[in-house]
Amino acid sequence: MSEQNDYFGDLAGKLRASGMPRSEVAATVNELSGYLAESGSADPYEEFGAPEDFAARLTGGRAAEEPGAEAETWKWTADIYTDRKHLNHYGDQGWEVQGLDRIGRFVCRRDPAAAMRWEYRRESANNAAERESVTAGLAPDGWEPCGQWMFFMYFKRPKAASAGPAAGLDELVAPPAKQLFLSNTYRGKLKQMVAAAVVSGTVTAAAIHYGGDPVAYPALIGAAVAAPVGLALGWQRIKREVAQGVEDA
Repeated sequence: MSEQNDYFGDLAGKLRASGMPRSEVAATVNELSGYLAESGSADPYEEFGAPEDFAARLTGGRAAEEPGAEAETWKWTADIYTDRKHLNHYGDQGWEVQGLDRIGRFVCRRDPAAAMRWEYRRESANNAAERESVTAGLAPDGWEPCGQWMFFMYFKRPKAASAGPAAGLDELVAPPAKQLFLSNTYRGKLKQMVAAAVVSGTVTAAAIHYGGDPVAYPALIGAAVAAPVGLALGWQRIKREVAQGVEDA
């Protein structure tokens, strides 16, 4: 447990240093801690990578220079409520996902001499057997895996497979300098996590203040149960929305 505390403490410090508001840092760390506990993993380094690299992914890293239309590579990331929208938007501009790097960014390539449109989809699987089953089921329709992050799987195929000649690409559009895309839905989840964290902190302070006063027990017990339950329900709701394919409006 001390290793996890050290990891998340280090991660929180690097997120704050990158300019992320303290409230979002607290919510992000709580969400990641909940995921780690639910996954059964005891090693955050194995799940997320080094704290400095993971912090760079979560904050988009340093601002990138504006790449021109002839740029061949581009790396970016997004949350689960907007990833598919951006994948297909930039796929229409000829960007092919080659994979995800060690900090979870989509690594895209575009050949100016032979650019084509691409389309993408996201699936989820909990283990190797499920991943193999999903991949085999999509292969007959031309989908091939192009990256994996946690239990998410990403697939690509040339858009010509579904759009025919209309998938042709006559002009290259420069990608934005932006590397991080966060949806309003995701930001709302962070605020909810922050609220739950505040409740938990208040309960702790109250317990210290009231000590063993039996009069305070009912209120303290109710609040103490509500805070972690709220966090757990929030994480379960996110997983359910992933399964339902919920996207940002």
